Amino acid sequence: METALTTAIEVTGVQPAQTITAQEFDEVVRRNQRRVYRVLWLLVRNHEEADTLTQECFLRAYQKLSTFRGESSIETWLLKIAVNLARDAARSRKLAFWKRLIGLDDQHGGSASATQVTARQSSPEQALMAREEVSAIWAVVAELSPQQQVVFTLRFVEQMELREIARVLGVRVGSVKSQLFRAVHAVREELKKQQWR
Repeated sequence: METALTTAIEVTGVQPAQTITAQEFDEVVRRNQRRVYRVLWLLVRNHEEADTLTQECFLRAYQKLSTFRGESSIETWLLKIAVNLARDAARSRKLAFWKRLIGLDDQHGGSASATQVTARQSSPEQALMAREEVSAIWAVVAELSPQQQVVFTLRFVEQMELREIARVLGVRVGSVKSQLFRAVHAVREELKKQQWR
């Protein structure tokens, strides 16, 4: 019975948040933790930071259950929180960079880990080419605006519909389409320069 109720919460998003019990919220965490972590890792490119932000995402969601109005699914609401946390973390990193640059902070920042890709290919050469191509794509994506990075990640990694992405970001679908078009165009142009086909 508990699983049926949790599924209803996730699918319809109409269950008032105040009636979600701690056990039901644990089930929401269990069902969504991997996806939230994956999105965060793709945005921050650091496993430790993504893990910390994933925990922060669910903590914030639990603390703010009373603000969840059921206008979207809980999954969409969680991803919106995750994207906002990643943006906040990026702002903090930029601030720390400028502090270090002008000597206000002596701490050394950690670098993001390299993209790891596992490819199931028929030969080592093909696997290497696939890894190089994916690395090249993510290098281009890292140069996009933060909004374009998020849209690209949610569309192609999470395979979310444009309307769902718009809900996560709190923008219109037309804005998502525009950002996605620019992101894809930038990736294609850069890969052409690098002679990827």
